[in-house]
Amino acid sequence: MKTKILIIGGSYAGVKAGKTLHKIFRKDDDVEITLVDKNPFHTLMTELHEVAGHRTEADSIKIDLRKIFRGRKVKVVTDEITQCDIANKRVASAKRTYEFDYLIIAIGSQPNFFGVKGAEENSHTLWSYQDAIKLRAHVEQMFERASYEEDPLERKRLLTFAVCGGGFTGVEMVGELGESKKHFCTKYDIDPDEVTIYNIEALDRILGMLDSDKLVKKIEDKYFKKLGVTLLKKSAIVEVTPNSFTLANGTVIPSYTLIWSAGIKCVEGATDFCLDKGRGSRINVNEYMQGLQNGEPIDGIYVAGDCASYQDAKGFMPQIVQAAEQSAHTAALNIAEQIKGTNNFHVHEQKYNGFMVSVGSRRGVANIGFLASGWFAIFVKHFVNVYYQFMVAGFMQVASYLRHEIFNIRNKRSFVGGHFSKRSPNFWLVPFRLWLGFMWLTEGVVKIAEGWFKSPQVVKTVNFLAGTVATQAQGAADAVSAATGAAQGAADAVSAATGAVQGAADAVSAATGAVTQAATQVAETAAKLPGIFQWVVDHKPSGYGEALIKAPKFVVWIMNHWIAPIEVPVQIMMVIMEILIGLSFMGGFLTFPMALISIVMTIAIAMTGMADITMMWYFFGAIAILMGAGRTFGLDYYAIPWLKKRWIKTKLAGKSYLYYDHTDDE
Repeated sequence: MKTKILIIGGSYAGVKAGKTLHKIFRKDDDVEITLVDKNPFHTLMTELHEVAGHRTEADSIKIDLRKIFRGRKVKVVTDEITQCDIANKRVASAKRTYEFDYLIIAIGSQPNFFGVKGAEENSHTLWSYQDAIKLRAHVEQMFERASYEEDPLERKRLLTFAVCGGGFTGVEMVGELGESKKHFCTKYDIDPDEVTIYNIEALDRILGMLDSDKLVKKIEDKYFKKLGVTLLKKSAIVEVTPNSFTLANGTVIPSYTLIWSAGIKCVEGATDFCLDKGRGSRINVNEYMQGLQNGEPIDGIYVAGDCASYQDAKGFMPQIVQAAEQSAHTAALNIAEQIKGTNNFHVHEQKYNGFMVSVGSRRGVANIGFLASGWFAIFVKHFVNVYYQFMVAGFMQVASYLRHEIFNIRNKRSFVGGHFSKRSPNFWLVPFRLWLGFMWLTEGVVKIAEGWFKSPQVVKTVNFLAGTVATQAQGAADAVSAATGAAQGAADAVSAATGAVQGAADAVSAATGAVTQAATQVAETAAKLPGIFQWVVDHKPSGYGEALIKAPKFVVWIMNHWIAPIEVPVQIMMVIMEILIGLSFMGGFLTFPMALISIVMTIAIAMTGMADITMMWYFFGAIAILMGAGRTFGLDYYAIPWLKKRWIKTKLAGKSYLYYDHTDDE
């Protein structure tokens, strides 16, 4: 009989619990893990404001749960749990019943309206994927309606936007509104001075979880003012209607857009787990993340994330991503201990690595062991997001994140502006790609004519260029030393030295003659090349003969000790690769991997001291055609979609996340 572990919720906590349990039981066929969520995707809650504020596209904030757990010991089911029978260890939806031996409740949270009259019915929320999509459309609709509204009072109502709540979500949302204002005013021909944006906080300070008053002040006095945001502190909202809201001091502000982010509470209505509730309707847990009933832990029942209410010496567990993941990890570890029969429970420890908040795409603050603000704080936030998404879904998700946040961004709304988002049609690169391919092809063909398939060529050249070849000049130096030590008289010493110098001159002359003879032989061989290849050889740029760099000693050592014994096979491989790169570029086939190989080869050749300045063509040219150059008038237009379709279906791709999950034909 298999041991059944059930996770309810595909939130940050649910995903973390699933990942941890898979890692522990991936080789145990007696354990079955199931994750149930009403949505088929994991929502990146910390990025909702970017979609609502028109910075990124809607698909940037969700990750398919089946792709996250593909090839892993977690079965994903899309369903909504509506009934719970803790005593008999089973839960049910309208469609089916799920039995379990161990349960992790990670159902998340929902907005808390604190009983404010009309708030739930008349305000917008930002706590789900659907919320972000709805708010995104509403904001633009307000600008569009205002563009043809003639009544000044109605126009003002349309262009007044307010965010209730000075926490992370509220501050980040108001920052996005401040940035998007500029774009929409241009698009709909509206004077920016007509737009009013409020951030309303009931307390006397925003960002209560941020310890630094200095950072809070920077947001209030600098960032908000720059974005045109009016901050109202000590201004609780007491009533909300469809077209206005009222503050505690009696002020009525006409507006169709009030975004409620004043607080959250545990999800209610979906199911009643018959467990003890604490503040914000969160489920009380002990130090092992076990759910409590009448103050006692229930065996096999664990709670994690926003829906868990836990307090230790460090205070209440906050409803943030770090806390959600840590509590889920604790719950998963303790389930594993129970299944293994050790019952060596892990005590939950609250340990947070700092807090970050963005105010638009280019400004933010962070407390991460040290205080940071501005561009650097946003960079840190992106770095943390990349790390999290890599841990959740590897390369697949990181590529998607970078595409949405940097490379496909609009209106210059990224921390690097629009520099990385400018794109040119790939057909402009076709002539360059063809020429670069021809240059690589010629390199390989010329080496064949020079005898690289038959005799050693590389090592002796590297040694000569590095100055490590013993020449007759060294013999001359020995002759001078011998003459000096002979002490047969001044005349004899001078005579010996003169003879040695003459010997040195003869050695240099001999070496020069050898080089000249070798060059002549190469030229004579190259002169036998056919057609256009001979034209390229005859018309190489002049004046670029000096090496880019002198071969480092370790490279010379590698050449003499590792390469020399297999020199001809290495030469053959090098020539074949140059020809393949050339044909690849000319045909536009597998351009991306071949461009990477081209970059590596040019660096390697330069390190041997055998490359002059012309080699830079190959290096920078490969960078220029790295992304997508073969998709225009090239075989990649047909090959890449065909290969990608089959690669994504493999178990290796799914388990490793080594694929680019982009379905467009861009």
